[in-house]
Parts: sequence; structure tokens; C-alpha cells
Amino acid sequence: MRLNWEEARYFLAVARTGQLKKAAEHLGVSTITLSRHLAHLQGQASAPLFHRHPKGLRLTDEGSRLLLHVERIEAEFEEARDALFAGGTQGVSGTVRIAAPEGFALTILVPKLTHLQARSPDLRVEIVPQIPGFSLSRREADIAVMVGRPTDRHLLCESLGRYQLGVYASEDYLARYGEPHTVDALMDHVLIGYVDDLLYSQSLNLATSVWPNWQSQFSVYSPIGQVHAVRSGLGIGVLHEFLIRPDDGLVRVLPEIRLEREFYLVTHQNLQRIPRVREVMRFLRTLTHFS
Repeated sequence: MRLNWEEARYFLAVARTGQLKKAAEHLGVSTITLSRHLAHLQGQASAPLFHRHPKGLRLTDEGSRLLLHVERIEAEFEEARDALFAGGTQGVSGTVRIAAPEGFALTILVPKLTHLQARSPDLRVEIVPQIPGFSLSRREADIAVMVGRPTDRHLLCESLGRYQLGVYASEDYLARYGEPHTVDALMDHVLIGYVDDLLYSQSLNLATSVWPNWQSQFSVYSPIGQVHAVRSGLGIGVLHEFLIRPDDGLVRVLPEIRLEREFYLVTHQNLQRIPRVREVMRFLRTLTHFS
């Protein structure tokens, strides 16, 4: 089998997107051109690399093995490019995409980006959400900040630190409706939670960790939005404590309930040596205080 880098790029794009149209758009070529190169590659392979399913193309076992080799080649190429044209930490350039939960991104990450900018002014950073179906293995981002340790063995992860959550209501809400003193008493209150089908993972549905019978009358897609909703007096919610300001006028109810979660810094094992990715990882390791 003869494999050139152009066909390897086409193979990578299809493997990561699972769809010819999306892969072609990413590569800036027509689907006809992509299909032709993919057919040529498949014609040389000793076994099928993809099989079709209702939503597009999925790698076979042989395709998955080829992907590991091609990703290592890609990482070596990018590492060499950065080493040749960057010239040290001060010269790190290129684009790094970070996928992070909204609360972490807007409250912890974005306010500190000036430090990264001062160190690496030619670096471009993209911050994207982790939507349902998000996959770091498909390179939908270079780095991810995740709640909970990922299980994919091809991903490298390390703890960024733990944070706490509690049940909160506004002073105004409690003045109008009273304070619940047991978990079961929540059934008599207005509850605020997540929009279930927009959660990256159901493990993030924190309200049900407090009370399995939690039924939200008002559902807000983001933890920051939930803080605003509770602060307005709309109802009771399970809130990230690092998102709460002293002047929010929020009161912790059911103080015996205290949840703890952990942020993990995650990247693909083939990206860790690339200077621009390594530099952003170094910066993210400094963001370890969530209070």
C-alpha cells in the first residue's frame, strides 16, 4: 500500500467527521475530489477502511489502526513545523481550539487569557462548547476541559482541581415562599435545572444528584444562566459556587448537601509534543482556583 500525505489528510478528515460533505468543506475541496482520493486509497488497502451507516461513514478495525499511524505522522509533522518556524516559546504561533464548559470558559479561562497573550502574542485561541456528541478523539478540539475523567485510552488527562456546588435560593424567594428544610420539601418549591437534551453528558445533571425526583419548572441551558435565574428570585437551583459573587444575595439552603466535582485537562496523546498545544496546556495548568 502506497500512502502519500495528501491522501492521508483526506483520510483523516473523513475519519474525524464521519461525513464526506463535512470533510470536503473542512479540506476546501469538492466531494467529488475527496471521493476520488478516498476510493484510490481504499483500492490499495488490504481490507475496508470504512463502512456505511445511516449517518455517514464509520471506521472499520483496519481503518482505526491506520488512523493511529496517520495521527502520529500528523503530530510529527506539526511538531516539526512549529519547531522550524516558531523559534521557542516566545514565538509559538498557530491556532489552538479549547473545548470547555461555559462556566469555566467565561469565568475562569477568558479573564486570564491576557496572560497567555502576553507570553505568546502570535497564538490564536478558539474556545468552543462541548455539545452533545462532542469528541476530542475526532479532533473537534485540540484540548478539552472536562468534568470527570474520560475513558478513551488514547486521551491524556490530568486533574485541574475540584470545585463545589450547593443548593441556593435568593433572599427574595425565601421571603416569599419560605425555606425547605428537607430534600423532600423541594417538591413544594419552584426548581431550576438544565435542559436535559442539551447536556454533553447526563452525568452533568447535578440537580438529580441532590434529589432523584427533581423536576425543573424552569430549565436553563447553562450554569451561568441558572445563577442569574436563582438570583432573580425565580426558584431554587444547584449552583457552582465559583460562579457566585458575594453581592449576588444568594442563600445556601439544605447546607448539609454539598457536591464536589473535578475538572480534567485533556488532550490527544499525539498532540502533547506540539509546541503551541504544549504552551496552552502549560497556561491552563495555572487555572486551578475555583473559588
